[in-house]
Amino acid sequence: MSNLLKTGFLLGLGAAVSSKEKVEKYIDDLLSKGKVTPKEADELYQSLLKKGEETEEQWSTRSKERMRSVMEDLNIVSRDEHLQLKQKVEVLEQKIMQLEHDNKQTNDDNQSEF
Repeated sequence: MSNLLKTGFLLGLGAAVSSKEKVEKYIDDLLSKGKVTPKEADELYQSLLKKGEETEEQWSTRSKERMRSVMEDLNIVSRDEHLQLKQKVEVLEQKIMQLEHDNKQTNDDNQSEF
């Protein structure tokens, strides 16, 4: 599973870098041909950058939703569920220790009476 996530991350990163380079080259070509002014090129770049960030956010949200679905299908607990269970176990362990301590005290008190 870890390898799958790593591969997906690297593919996304590679696509982002490649896309950014293509956008920069495209805008440089427009500038060199005189089809846009430097101000228009900057506005176009910023607009495309913003759209790219929005698309990345959407992709990230969909990826997280898919991952949650896969984890549910495989009956894998989330980090929050794990921490909640861990806390419950710790509370129960403390209660057991307290009961054992109380029981020992009671036994010691009973034996001292004899």
